[in-house]
Amino acid sequence: MINKNTAQRLKDSWKDCNDATVGFADSVPEEQWHSKAFKPRFRSFSWEFVCLTRARLCYLKGLKTGKLLFSSQPDIPEKKSLEEEPRNEIIAMLKKASVDLLKEIEKVDTPEKVDLIVWLLQHERIHHGKLLLYCVMAGLRLPKSFVETWGESNFPGY
Repeated sequence: MINKNTAQRLKDSWKDCNDATVGFADSVPEEQWHSKAFKPRFRSFSWEFVCLTRARLCYLKGLKTGKLLFSSQPDIPEKKSLEEEPRNEIIAMLKKASVDLLKEIEKVDTPEKVDLIVWLLQHERIHHGKLLLYCVMAGLRLPKSFVETWGESNFPGY
């Protein structure tokens, strides 16, 4: 059994992580959503958020079923189809998945489910590192939530 303190710390960590993810998404203007900051390397801004959206859906399902899968699944859209969705729809999906994940975190009752949450947090933070580079290369401001989490002294001028 996982104690309430652990569950609360996971929820707090998730909220911070989600605030940064949504902050990054909000910081990318519509006209740059499908652009690449690094050509030909890396992916577009939109692809990063599509990957985050799909991963959240896979982790949600994994928390409910006890089995984490990233393969094709009839109830989870593929990245290619998600990339066709408008920016505002992807942001809405990220926000909805975050609310659903918070509900699942409240139910965490095994070390295996704690592991799933930690893996999800690690996955999102890896994307944050990439998005940090993309934003800098594209001349976009970093989200306040990201800067506050990692220390404003690390990002002079923000």
